[in-house]
Amino acid sequence: MKVIILGCATSTGVPIIGCGCSVCNSQDPRNKRTRCSILVQTKDKNILVDTSPDLRIQAFAHQMTKIDAVLYTHSHADHTHGIDELRTYNFINKTVIPCYGDPQTVSNIKSNFKYIFDGSYSAGGKPKLEISAINGDIDLFGITINPIEINHADWIIYGYRIGNMAYLTDCSGIPDESKKKLNGLDLLILDALRINPHPAHLSVDQAIETSRTLSPKETVFTHMSHELDYNTLLKKLPQGIEPGYDGMEFELDDP
Repeated sequence: MKVIILGCATSTGVPIIGCGCSVCNSQDPRNKRTRCSILVQTKDKNILVDTSPDLRIQAFAHQMTKIDAVLYTHSHADHTHGIDELRTYNFINKTVIPCYGDPQTVSNIKSNFKYIFDGSYSAGGKPKLEISAINGDIDLFGITINPIEINHADWIIYGYRIGNMAYLTDCSGIPDESKKKLNGLDLLILDALRINPHPAHLSVDQAIETSRTLSPKETVFTHMSHELDYNTLLKKLPQGIEPGYDGMEFELDDP
């Protein structure tokens, strides 16, 4: 199984429009962050987690010519507003793309993108998607997908475990029942927004503590703001924890 971090920025992206800070002006490519998403490649299938507004850029950067399914973590704009890019994959792959999320997320996506799901004719074309609400583990192409309930402020959203990898973006806390589902991880990709606390996201210190509690072999931070410089953060983090960057890849055992 290959896991690719397509984007690891918070909702603004990095650099931020109009910002002149040192990170936004950095020439280090690891400080150029598109909005959050990952691609999981296993058993000849490409599973996309969230449709970032930067999906088209990410697709070109990683030569993504096929998407077999989409998993949604939640319905915020930075995780869904690239949804229309999926119609290109309908054209080239000649398939309807199955999409999944928790019931509230699915309801919100159907409402926010009514033109896709209302059954009306569109002369310009629109994505051909089948979106389904899930409440527990599902089998997708022979791959077990484990939704993990996490806190995002006062909202319960989904992270996902696939094999020994877990992806927990937009996380402000993990319920005890969910922690039990995160034992024995080889890779944890975890929200770490900034240094100071935030009501809807883990801070760097909170993310470090969460990693210590879950004890994965490797933890990589995502959903990072422009307050976090890659090299500065890397030097401060404990062994086994590092910042992510766009294009970072991992090879893991198939689930």
